Order: sequence, then structure tokens, then C-alpha cells
Amino acid sequence: VFFSGRLISTRIRQAGAGFVIFCIISALGYILNDWTDRKKDRIHPRMKYRPFCTGSVSGKSALALSGILILACLAILAVSDLCPMFIAYAGLYIILTLSYSLYFKSIVLLEVFIVAMGFVIRVLAGGAACNITISSWLFLTVFFIAMMISIAKRLTELKILGKSAAIQHRQSQAGYSVEFLNFLLWSCSSITLVVYSLYALEHGKLVIFSVIPAAYGIFRFLYLTDQGKGSDPIKALFSDRQLLLTTLIFLLFLTMVIYHP
Repeated sequence: VFFSGRLISTRIRQAGAGFVIFCIISALGYILNDWTDRKKDRIHPRMKYRPFCTGSVSGKSALALSGILILACLAILAVSDLCPMFIAYAGLYIILTLSYSLYFKSIVLLEVFIVAMGFVIRVLAGGAACNITISSWLFLTVFFIAMMISIAKRLTELKILGKSAAIQHRQSQAGYSVEFLNFLLWSCSSITLVVYSLYALEHGKLVIFSVIPAAYGIFRFLYLTDQGKGSDPIKALFSDRQLLLTTLIFLLFLTMVIYHP
């Protein structure tokens, strides 16, 4: 909605409903994933404080919460006029999340692709909810930046935990090495910058100049990952002033360019 220049439109209600639904089904996915990983997460210095690891939330409580969330999701679908394509994307996202949590997360490399595809499906669902055609370049930008973030997380885990503990925490780490993950990280970050540049060219106007803060933000994130701070992109964003300021400049510039009368 933002990039299309239609942030204030008649479809904003559908966008809001779609946003809430994906928050709910994402939460359900995280509940399942955290429950299945509760023993492995106790090895991680940060994840060991998650509610299932500490025992502050029981399986019964999580099941009750999941039931409430499912009912809320169904209620929103009932009162909103979201199109069948959005519902199909939401269903596909649920299947992808379940398959990842129960099987694919142990398969080297494929697990990263599954995570990245989850972010792409969110974008496609947003386009369906708002009747917006998603640019091929934006599709690729989201896919490769999601790949970059996922790889950075695994690289940081491998550096902080060490090979043995990292494998105990995440089975797929058995197939990774620091060198290989570094290669993937730089490859995905480079491709992200290229495809976003092509998207900016396609969009026209002055959007091409947004490539400058985008490039700085990507390279700053790579620097933070090299410093062992890439395991949580949201934490990295709000704890690093340069990355936060660059992101704000990027968004403010695009807002002025896209919505300039």
C-alpha cells in the first residue's frame, strides 16, 4: 500500500483486516515453533528466556490462547470482505509455517528459503487485500532481504554458540560453516541492492535516490552481523542509532517522493 501511493484509499480497511489476520496466524506459528523448540532454545543465551523455556507459560495456556486467536481470526474473516485470493495466500502461509515448524527447519538451506517465502507470501497477500499488483522487482527485493536476515541470524548463532552448541540449538547448523554463511550473506545483500535499484528505476520519479540510504542500511546491517549483533534484526534496528536513522531517512524520503502532489 505504501509503495503504491495508495496509503490513504478506500481499501485501507481491507488492508487493516489483512494485517491483523496475518499478525494472528504469525503468532500461532510462533507459538507452535517455540513449543517444539523449547528444549533446544534453552541452549541459546537469549532464547532461553522465552516463556516456554522458563516455564512461565504452560502448554495448556498456549493451547487456550491459540484457540482464542483462531476464533478471532475467523471472526475478522466473517465481517471483512477480503477476496478469495487473500484467503488462499493466508492458507498457503499457514501450511508453509506448519511444514517449517514440524519438518523443513532441519533441512540445510531449504529452511532458509521457506522462511524467506513466508515474507513473500505476506507481500502477495497484502497486494491481494488491497487490489494492488505487486512489482516483480519488489517481490524479489523482499525475498532476498528476507534471505539476508535469515542467514545473518544463523551466522550470528554459529559464531556466538560455537558449532557444537549451534547444532544442538538448530539441527540445520550441522550443514553450515562460517565461510559458507558469509558467502551467502554477501551474495543475498548484493542481490537485494541490485533488485531494489531496478525497482526504484521502474517506479520512476526520484525514488532512485532512495538507493543511497538503502545501500548504507544494508552495509550497516552487515557490519553489525560481523560484530555478532545480527541475530535479531528488530533489536539491531532499535539499538543502533545509525541503522535507525538511515531507516527513518529512507522512509521519510520515499514518503515525500511518492506522496508529493
